[in-house]
Amino acid sequence: MKGMYRIALALALLVGLAACSGGDRVDGLNKAAEQELQDQLDAANMTLAEVRAALAALQASGRAEDAARITALEERLQALEDAAAEEEAAAERKAMAATGKAMYAALGGAAADTNALANVTASTLGSAGLGLTVADDAGTLTGTVTVPTLKAGDSAGALGSWNGTNYGHTDTETKVENAAVVYNNKGPGRSQSFADAGITIATTSAGTVPNFTAIKGYVSVAGGDVVTPVYARVMADAFTHSGTQTHATNSDTGIFTTRGTYAGAPGVYRCTGACSSTNDNKGSPTALGGVWHFKPDAGANAMTHTPDANYLYYGWWVSKDKDGDPTAASAFTGVVGTIDPLPAGSDPGADLSGTATYAGHAAGKFALDYSKSKLIDGTSDGGHFTADVELTAKFGASTAANANGVSGTIDNFMANGESVDWSVALHRAHWGTNGAFATPTTDNADTTADETMGTTWSIGGTASDRSGTWSGQMYDEMPGNPPTGDGSNVPTTATGTFYSEYGAGTSTVGRMVGAFGASKQ
Repeated sequence: MKGMYRIALALALLVGLAACSGGDRVDGLNKAAEQELQDQLDAANMTLAEVRAALAALQASGRAEDAARITALEERLQALEDAAAEEEAAAERKAMAATGKAMYAALGGAAADTNALANVTASTLGSAGLGLTVADDAGTLTGTVTVPTLKAGDSAGALGSWNGTNYGHTDTETKVENAAVVYNNKGPGRSQSFADAGITIATTSAGTVPNFTAIKGYVSVAGGDVVTPVYARVMADAFTHSGTQTHATNSDTGIFTTRGTYAGAPGVYRCTGACSSTNDNKGSPTALGGVWHFKPDAGANAMTHTPDANYLYYGWWVSKDKDGDPTAASAFTGVVGTIDPLPAGSDPGADLSGTATYAGHAAGKFALDYSKSKLIDGTSDGGHFTADVELTAKFGASTAANANGVSGTIDNFMANGESVDWSVALHRAHWGTNGAFATPTTDNADTTADETMGTTWSIGGTASDRSGTWSGQMYDEMPGNPPTGDGSNVPTTATGTFYSEYGAGTSTVGRMVGAFGASKQ
């Protein structure tokens, strides 16, 4: 294409020269004009960037006789830029189509008659990272699938009150990449006194070494009479190295001091004897040598900070081959710590009545492959999405003769960071036990033949056939009465997963899988 641009530009330059010479033959040009023609023909062999620079120089000359040449150059340059932009757009569409095709296959299920939700069978989230149990033959993978623990990376932003984190792992040999984004509703934790946290602050003075400055209101940290140090409470800049480091004590006092925090409370660490620390570069030591004490800044009234250890999460996962093409994907939800689905003996399908609305957000993976069927105008593509979700829970026993259960809508989609006119209807899911709900397998109250299909995906207002499935779980994160509870046994939070398709049968062109988290309004 670049060679064609240069030839076309050379022809345009010749036309421009002819216009400027009043139609005289090129053969009759004087030597100066011939040189000028040669200069411009040379410009035709430049890159577009070089032509732009040459045009700018010509425009800056201000010579009246260059006006026609400048006009011809400008017009032709615009044509070349338009052609280059179209070529770039075509290449981008081709790349998007390839991604859509690969992601469409990756969103296939682990076995016949399953979908991407079957690709992940369990998930765990903790300080070590994200662990996923993946079904064999997930997506386009074959055989036993083992996903290593994914390590936490940078922030993935927030969806409402749920904070996102990127997780990933790349195999150094195979170059296979596993990536996930996890959203959690971890709270800010709570502050409490040392006494309430079970941490003893001594009221007597410590120190027997000559010139040792006595410590009053201290915590014994390590050495001396401390049998089992709690290193997880210890944080200081002096403990951010890797390996074992010796800390020199002051020659006059025999003390080494450094500021830090203990159980989240700021203060000063003091060590006597052979002071050392062994660390794994995480801020907390794995061992301390010598006798260590900690004096909180606020003395006996110091407050500790206890992180939230019980929270919910949801997210998506994708595996890519060495070429960066997706091979399998899914979505998942989970619990960190202990959160009862509902108070003991409470079941929204049997024990509650009325209606509640839950609003929140969703995230997942999608694929559109219009090479399978041109159902509607659109561009093939694949990638990730975020969206809003709203659920309506109708409490009461879920039987074939009523409409109790959970239904909802997912809309306001952002696909690969751009707004798209999509929505997904989540058809009524039946109550299970302890707040679980799922797409029904049979329902005599509905007459549609595909009642077992739980979702309907619409693009640009055009709805597809019913497809897919979805399910979830209700939790009460504020059981009991104030100040810790909300005084009711109505569930406060819902998490779940969903899968939907656009099209029907062999004409299906779209697949999406996602997970959501929503709070009672």
